[in-house]
Amino acid sequence: MPQKIRFRDGIIQTPDGPLEQDLQIEGDRVAALLGRDERSDAGVTDFDASGLWIMPGIVDLHAHTRVPGYEHKEDYVTASRAAARGGITTFVDMPNVDPPTTTVELLREKRAVAERDCLVDWGHFAAATDLEQVPRLAKAGAMGFKLYQLKGAYPHDPRLAVDDPATLYETFKAIKETGLPCLVHPCSQSLLEHLYSTALESGSPKDVTTFSRTYSSEVIWSVGVAILMAVQRATGVRLHLVHTHAADVINQLRTAKANGFSVTAACDPKYFHMRMEDLETAGARGIPGGFISEDEGRMAEVWRALDDGTIDIIDADHGAHTLEEMARTTNDPRSGPIGGPQYEYLLSVFLNDVNEGKLRIARLVDLLCRRPAQIIGLYPNKGSLEPGASADIVVVDPRRKVHPLDERTENKSGWTPYHGRTLTGGPVLTMLRGQIIAENETIVGEPGFGRHIGRDSLKDG
Repeated sequence: MPQKIRFRDGIIQTPDGPLEQDLQIEGDRVAALLGRDERSDAGVTDFDASGLWIMPGIVDLHAHTRVPGYEHKEDYVTASRAAARGGITTFVDMPNVDPPTTTVELLREKRAVAERDCLVDWGHFAAATDLEQVPRLAKAGAMGFKLYQLKGAYPHDPRLAVDDPATLYETFKAIKETGLPCLVHPCSQSLLEHLYSTALESGSPKDVTTFSRTYSSEVIWSVGVAILMAVQRATGVRLHLVHTHAADVINQLRTAKANGFSVTAACDPKYFHMRMEDLETAGARGIPGGFISEDEGRMAEVWRALDDGTIDIIDADHGAHTLEEMARTTNDPRSGPIGGPQYEYLLSVFLNDVNEGKLRIARLVDLLCRRPAQIIGLYPNKGSLEPGASADIVVVDPRRKVHPLDERTENKSGWTPYHGRTLTGGPVLTMLRGQIIAENETIVGEPGFGRHIGRDSLKDG
């Protein structure tokens, strides 16, 4: 008999508002939403959720597992342990690995590792640099495609960069035929290089502060996105922009959506939750958000876009690098990696925003759960607590004090950009398909429990 669990007396948080009902699961599915006074079926185990919030498991569309080629930074075991700890039950990882995920054969090899090692459900975004491989990768189970307008030191792998408009046009056409989303890291490469060189020539130091100021310049993002938007209009591809934080980009998004174009966007926390003091005291751990978070007008646009749906999702951009590598970036940002591990504390960072009145909880559930699942075609099986949905659940204590520390992380590189902060709100239980995989910061799930969320077949057709 499948187990039956009733979450009693909690608040079910949905994108449409809170529900004062009990949630009952049976086996790996949500069975029912029940009134407080409705009687349980025989054999139901009660979970006391008094004072707690119940949310769908988070669906994250921006994971860097670093497999293959960079396993010294992260791997499927450690990334998925961090995910489970943070309430993330499904993620999709990126192709900027070594070798990049450019062929069905490489996709097959990567999937085999994930099937063995991953605690949570997973999928892959593939590279689109070989246009003959695009339809084959789609048929083989890729959830979409990822490319970069930016190239440089890892993780901005030059092998995955597509910045020439003609090449973008042909790539978008090929991806459009698959019906899958095309994720792009926007940037005007030539403007970034020009502005950084100009700053150095004017006497600015070759350090993390100068680079962050340049990299966060509105113009390099808005010019890159303007090109992407024009090519999207010409091809009809399902364009998905990552790292959305520039006010002009947000205005471009509003216009595109008002005109019915197929464009979605994500924002990740490092662009506005990292502060000037992080750049000053922690170096590359604070890239690039210091200058962005100090711009009140720009931040007001980000919060408005998160609230009104112009920005569709919050993604993590969980991208671990070792502290030794980050030290190199602090001294020479163009030669070292950018990014950091996010999974353990992603939910707490934004629950803290909810507690501070910056973000409504209903919007947070939409941004982290429903919309990501919709974008990759998994809703309402994932990102939802409707009867019949997968029993992927995160139980949250909205009053819990969370103290991020490097030594309390699960990621392989062993640090968090939020070290030393105090956040209000955090997950106390994570459940995937009706099984508890993390509880009170303890991982109880096992490698290999995660399932592939794409097509079942990996035939290259």
